[in-house]
Amino acid sequence: MQCAPGRPRVVRMPSDWWDSPAVAACPLGVSAQSGRAARRFTRNTMREWGLATLADDAEAIVGEFVANAVSHAARAALPGQSLGLRLLRRTGEVMCAVLDPSDIAPVLRMPDRNEEAGRGLQMVDALSDVWGWSPVTGRGKAVWAILFCALSRAPHGNDHPRLSHALTLGPEPAAQAERRRQERRGIDALDVALREGGRHSGCRR
Repeated sequence: MQCAPGRPRVVRMPSDWWDSPAVAACPLGVSAQSGRAARRFTRNTMREWGLATLADDAEAIVGEFVANAVSHAARAALPGQSLGLRLLRRTGEVMCAVLDPSDIAPVLRMPDRNEEAGRGLQMVDALSDVWGWSPVTGRGKAVWAILFCALSRAPHGNDHPRLSHALTLGPEPAAQAERRRQERRGIDALDVALREGGRHSGCRR
C-alpha cells in the first residue's frame, strides 16, 4: 500500500474559524449513530441552501469523514470532547468538514487491487474538488472537502462574512473586529488552497 503524493492538503486556519456564525454546525458523539446523524444533517442543509444536486456527494464525503473519526480518532477523545460537523457555503462552493480530537493527519493511500480497506479517502478524493485537513489548536484537527457548485449567490445569512458587506453603525467592538480578522485570515488560507489545489478552472456541477 503506497501513499498518494501531495494529498491531502494541509491548510492552517485560526481555530475559532470553525465556530464562525456563518458555519452550519452539528455536534456529534463518538458512536456508530454519528454517521447517520451527520449524513441527515448534511442532506437537509444542502436542500435548505437550494443545492440538492450536491447532496449525494456531500453526504458520502461526510459519512466517510465521520466513519474515520469514529474508528480511528475516538481513542484520543478526552472527557468533554466530541466530534463535530461543519458546513459552509460560499459563492460557488460548499465546504464539508468534520472535527475530531485526534491530531493524526489523514493519509490517502493507494491500496492493492485485492485489498478491501483504505478506499474511503480515495472516494473523497474522487468526489471532491479540493480536500485536506487543518490543525485545530487544543481540539485536534478538521478534515474537510470542497465541492464546487453553480456560481449563484448564497442565501442571505449563509454566505461567509468576507463575501458579504455588512453595514455597521460606528466602530466595531474590539472582540468583534478581532473575530472578523481571524475569519478573514482563515478564508484567505482556504482561497490559497483552492488556487493551488483545485482540479478544475470552472465549476463541474
